[in-house]
Amino acid sequence: MRMSTTGMSNASINAILDHQVQMAKTQQQLTTGKKFQTASEDPIGATRAAVLDRTLADNAQYEKNSNVIQTRLNYSEQGMADATAILQRVRELALEGANTTLGSTERKMLAGEVRQNAAALLDIANRTDANGEYLYAGTSTNTKPFTTGPSGVTYQGDLTNRQVRISPTQSLADGHNGADVFLGVPPGNGTFTTAVSAVNTGGATIDVGKVSDPTQWVADTYTIQFTTPTDWQVVDSATPTPNVVATGTGFTSGQSITFRGATVTIQGTPATNDSFTVQTAQKTDMFSMLENLASALEGASTTVQDTAQFSHGIGMAIANMDQALERTGTVRADIGSRLSAIDSATSTREDEAVDLQALLSDLRDVDYASVISKLNQQYTGLQAAQAAYSKISQLSLFDYIR
Repeated sequence: MRMSTTGMSNASINAILDHQVQMAKTQQQLTTGKKFQTASEDPIGATRAAVLDRTLADNAQYEKNSNVIQTRLNYSEQGMADATAILQRVRELALEGANTTLGSTERKMLAGEVRQNAAALLDIANRTDANGEYLYAGTSTNTKPFTTGPSGVTYQGDLTNRQVRISPTQSLADGHNGADVFLGVPPGNGTFTTAVSAVNTGGATIDVGKVSDPTQWVADTYTIQFTTPTDWQVVDSATPTPNVVATGTGFTSGQSITFRGATVTIQGTPATNDSFTVQTAQKTDMFSMLENLASALEGASTTVQDTAQFSHGIGMAIANMDQALERTGTVRADIGSRLSAIDSATSTREDEAVDLQALLSDLRDVDYASVISKLNQQYTGLQAAQAAYSKISQLSLFDYIR
């Protein structure tokens, strides 16, 4: 076989260059710590690594979202804790005002404190978070949610809540709108309210009542009429002639009256034609509840009729505070469940990140021991190629001519 000097030289040089290229790639792997620098070197591995990188980036964004919503919910939870403390104090004031030994001056002082607490509650309802956004305005976070006017406190926010995604499959509301928190609270026992007629001449009063049988309750406005101080009947609101739904005789103070699943207790001595109203509860707001209590404390109680109205007003105020406290407790519980969901999602993301990083490392990171061994082998091969070329390049035909 014939081999020209040029061909032999080119083959040797190409072998050396191939070794140098392979060594350069290996050295680059050692320098960067990555198995491949471009997708063309390992298309499948590069594709899988890109997917893992994208998932890790998404999780990092979910982490940021979780931190934002967690901070805002913590602000909101503190607001509910403060509102609960205010409502509990107002309930204590109502109980204190119910003391019959207090005079009008003392009760007016209590009414003043109730109004101070109402102003503090309004400040809570208009609180902002660390970014200056209102907590209880729904998605209208730059709009002051509650304002005071001639008709009382008015809600200016909206009825929706911002949803923030904290995982690929889960999103949470970052708060509660003001209507869900401070408005729409059912007064009294939550099902119906009671009232003493303003034209009563007797000194009897009625409690807030209770639902003794929910299956029998029919929403309507009922009137308990005393035809004599001891005889009574309950009529509905049918027109033109109301229907009599219950009757009774021999009434005595403290006796309970039950009709259509509702039970109320009347204390005192009613007069003939005195009446009491039982009607379906119409939802109201916490601010009106506090104002009604203040008005009741400021009311005069110079007659037995005034005393009956005052007693009923205080009883309703205490029941209203219980309903308001139940609302704040429900909101706090909901906030707690959302914070718990954030913690769970964060824990899941952290566990997933460990697995993803491990997979990504297997795909992309080099095994330094293996690569160093490979580099040594390549270097040995390069030296051998260089030595062989050195020997071959010195050969001459004249060395063999005698």
